Amino acid sequence: MSAIEIEQQLEQLCNVSEDLLLCMVVSSDGLVIAHHGSVSEPDLFGAYFFELKVVCEKIIAELDCDGVSEIFIRSRNGAVTLFPINGKGYLACLSSARINAGKVQMLAWKYVNKISGLL
Repeated sequence: MSAIEIEQQLEQLCNVSEDLLLCMVVSSDGLVIAHHGSVSEPDLFGAYFFELKVVCEKIIAELDCDGVSEIFIRSRNGAVTLFPINGKGYLACLSSARINAGKVQMLAWKYVNKISGLL
């Protein structure tokens, strides 16, 4: 695994759309592997994304929606998306509220496949 190569992929992803503010790969145990974007404390945000994933997985399990793998949460100020990376972790993206959920999904899945080969 090369964190530098993963960071390069994250940089490319962020450069595709000005609405993508932060992209981060977090391991399945909540450790930040790589990130790109302005964030003062990457490890803290990695922990936040990890906790968000855990809470959403509990909700999904309670509702018997086991087929759900992506998480997309939008507020007035922005959006957070979480995409699994083949059981090795997940890609977390923080974006502006202007971005379309479908656009984030298409872009992220393209880079999930690239990053998966690097993990």
